[in-house]
Amino acid sequence: MMLFFATISFAALATALPASVQIQPWIPAGMYDSRGPCPMLNTLANHGYLPHNGRNLTAASIENAFTKFLNVEAGFAAAVKEFTHAFGNNVFNLDDLNAPDILQHIASLTRDDYTSHDPHIRPNLYRIESLFDDSPSTHIDIDSIAKSRLRVQAESHPNTLSKARFDAALFEAAMVLVMMLDHAPDATSNPPLSAYRAPKDRLRTWFEQERFPIELGWQPSKRPIKLADLDPAIKAITESMERQEKERSKSRIALKVDVE
Repeated sequence: MMLFFATISFAALATALPASVQIQPWIPAGMYDSRGPCPMLNTLANHGYLPHNGRNLTAASIENAFTKFLNVEAGFAAAVKEFTHAFGNNVFNLDDLNAPDILQHIASLTRDDYTSHDPHIRPNLYRIESLFDDSPSTHIDIDSIAKSRLRVQAESHPNTLSKARFDAALFEAAMVLVMMLDHAPDATSNPPLSAYRAPKDRLRTWFEQERFPIELGWQPSKRPIKLADLDPAIKAITESMERQEKERSKSRIALKVDVE
């Protein structure tokens, strides 16, 4: 599959785009290219918005790719800035981000938990498929990704997310619901929660191949996306997780009573 997509020419992909949009060609990571736990950073490298070899990066270079190409607020790179402080070096490679409990965390939606035996965490196709299976529709939505978060956290038990990494995981879940949309919801317009629905076909391309699904109509947001635009989704995911957990607790109690 990867070899097939590697043969697709940029010209062929560009035909699916409006004339005003040009996205740099996708070149999959080679054997000696550095890649990390973040699908977006890996994808930016595969398209050349970060150095393709994934090496000698800075927080500023990532912030530049986010703001200039993805059209998101500079604050989206805050986690990488925090990483550089904890890492103790301003220059790093993408695979350095695999360091546990700095930027990378357990209970990922797309990757297995870090172990010392396999520190270079790659996409796990089973986890990705499970994420899609949690939604019965062609989209991932608030309730389905809340279900996914509860599931991967249970699978990581007895290891648990720290408060900081739990908040990061919620932020990432909200990004999943926003980054592949044609029109990212503007929080100031009080969007309905139904606006946060990410197409599975675009997500599959992004997660499995770490490629922007331009042949499916994706392009960077025309409107600058602010950190605050994720707040409604984060709040709704948190509430859905709490609601689903309460419903599960009630079911377990009811089952125990029936058994007794």
